[in-house]
Amino acid sequence: MDQTFKIVVEIGVVIIALSFFFQAIIVALIYARVKKLTAVATSIQTRAEPLLEKAGPVIDQVQGTLTTIRQSVDKITAQTRDTFEKVSVETRAVAAAVSVSSQEIAALARQQAQQISATIDQTTSTLQRQVSEIDRLLSRTNYRIEATAVEVQTTVLEPIREISALLVGLKRTIDALFGRDRKQIDQAYQDEEMFI
Repeated sequence: MDQTFKIVVEIGVVIIALSFFFQAIIVALIYARVKKLTAVATSIQTRAEPLLEKAGPVIDQVQGTLTTIRQSVDKITAQTRDTFEKVSVETRAVAAAVSVSSQEIAALARQQAQQISATIDQTTSTLQRQVSEIDRLLSRTNYRIEATAVEVQTTVLEPIREISALLVGLKRTIDALFGRDRKQIDQAYQDEEMFI
């Protein structure tokens, strides 16, 4: 029974030692990855600074483009309404003038309807393309702005915090070395001798 218990304990000790060894390896690998990630973040920061300077004019340009597109959509809508009104007026005039021949009236109505349908289809497809392009442009711009903001936070604010912490540590070190509260050598030895 004692021999079995010793074997179980020895196996347990070996397993625990192996787990500590693997944990140490994993911590070392994590440290290497973090160091590599810090280097990548620094290089990204140097590349992101020119992008941040360019982001302001791009946003202004996108807003101008949106205004222009909105005006174009309003113009197309007004033209479509005018076209519908003209077509309906023309259809009534044609129907009154050509009431004798119902076949001719039906042919003219079909032709007008096809033209209106073609105009509406063309206008709709143009609007859909423009709206799709605007949506893609806004999505891409929004993604770039969000990525830039995240990049600024991770590459600018984090190093500033680290530098601030280093400066606080440096200040405390200088205060400890050169501060007024520092004891003279005689007093320091005298205090220590009391403990000896």
